[in-house]
Amino acid sequence: MTESLQVPAGTLLHLLAWEISPNPTNRDELVWAVVVDQQPAGGMVRMRGHTCAGPIPDCAGGWCFEAQVSVAAIRANMGGAR
Repeated sequence: MTESLQVPAGTLLHLLAWEISPNPTNRDELVWAVVVDQQPAGGMVRMRGHTCAGPIPDCAGGWCFEAQVSVAAIRANMGGAR
């Protein structure tokens, strides 16, 4: 059984370009989490967040980033490796 992910809203995640799909800009991103699905599938998890500016966003939407993100990347961030 796969352990669920617990990522509090406002958590800053440093994601490398290859850990994000789709990633049309092909660049690393700093993302403040809004919501991360708790159940991974295929080593990836759906995430919504902000890349615009901090946990209190400059954009008008609920999020400006939505992608599949590597579970290993999230665990590295949550474990203090990044």
